[in-house]
Amino acid sequence: MYGSVHGSITTAEEKPAAEISELCLGDNLEYMRSLLDRGYAGVFRLIYIDPPFFTRSSFNASVSVRDAKGASHKVHHLAYDDKFDRSLEYYIENMTVRILMMRDLLANDGLMWIHLDWHSSHYIKLVLDELMGEKNFVNEIIWQYKSGGSGKRHFARKHDTILVYSKTSKYRINVPKEKSYNRNRKPYRFRGVAEYKDEGGWYTLVNMKDVWSIDMVGRTSAERTGYATQKPLELMKRIIEASTAEGDLVGDFFCGSGSLPEAAHLLGRRWIACDSEEMAAAMSRRRLRKAGADFRFTRLEEAKPCSGRADVEVLSRDALEDGRSLFKCRVRDLMPDIDTGSIQMKDRGHVAEALKADRLQFADHVMIDPDYDGTFESRYIFDAASDSISFISSGNFAAIVVDRFGREYPAEIIYGPYATGETV
Repeated sequence: MYGSVHGSITTAEEKPAAEISELCLGDNLEYMRSLLDRGYAGVFRLIYIDPPFFTRSSFNASVSVRDAKGASHKVHHLAYDDKFDRSLEYYIENMTVRILMMRDLLANDGLMWIHLDWHSSHYIKLVLDELMGEKNFVNEIIWQYKSGGSGKRHFARKHDTILVYSKTSKYRINVPKEKSYNRNRKPYRFRGVAEYKDEGGWYTLVNMKDVWSIDMVGRTSAERTGYATQKPLELMKRIIEASTAEGDLVGDFFCGSGSLPEAAHLLGRRWIACDSEEMAAAMSRRRLRKAGADFRFTRLEEAKPCSGRADVEVLSRDALEDGRSLFKCRVRDLMPDIDTGSIQMKDRGHVAEALKADRLQFADHVMIDPDYDGTFESRYIFDAASDSISFISSGNFAAIVVDRFGREYPAEIIYGPYATGETV
């Protein structure tokens, strides 16, 4: 079991609760209990979740691999299972106990946003009315989007439902303004009403409506991670800006590939996020590292044992005045232990070819504990493809290499010929 701080060597004990952003891999119910024990009750200004919708389907994440000729192939790996074979009652019970925990974590003036669709929104609204109070229902937001596919026996389903609840009547909300074009796009000239004109004609500014048209994350979008149910940053930013101020704490306990934590980081909010899937946690770590976020990573259970291995090579060690050294390393080898049962049948051949061509391409990122004491704390996160993984350590450090599917490999540290302290 380990925790981490990315971009910082400050431990959790050195700061009071709710001052450090945190990403957790584990069951969110257990994690929320631990947050309450650590003093997080009533401190979240915003809690947003995008839970399973009771779709009775499985969802994939995709990664690209290269064969020996350099051709790229998409490989689809199970991201999470939303089948809930044990019944609708089981699904509702699971959601109910988690909403109770979130209610305890939410600030008295905070807002809870529950993202669902037609499969389960009507069931969960009844649960929310009971647990949060019918009088604390704030809004039903309709997120309207364009996507491929429709059925011949029903109108095309092109929206999700986001239910918004407060904990008390003293909640804070910042409703943005939007354009409302005048009839025939001509000026009204009503006394005391400000009117504006753009290329579309004359308009006034009104409070934003509860139907939001925001594009989904397209296949060519720069923010696309390959996670099947990834939500757009624009949607996340709108929710955060409507519910919080800079410096506030936000939470997401079904964080998937990390859309809400990244949006919170970009907007200057502190965040806490959790997911139970290794692949989701790995995608979130890499995404947040790329965005420059400062966060602690924790996991509630030991990593699953695997037969693979990884090697990290020390390229140089330069002594510093304080007795520590600047280490420069690289990932030298990875023998991934891939769960082919979670990969679509049609893609397994591409995985086999890619492993023969270059198995190191399956290395995604590296976590480094520069002061390893038997309990791993990943204080730095690096791209596995980098040849200049640099950090300061007294020499007792450990590394974990994470593959493209989220599996972790404690690395064997191999020392190159750096005895003189010169870069090799």
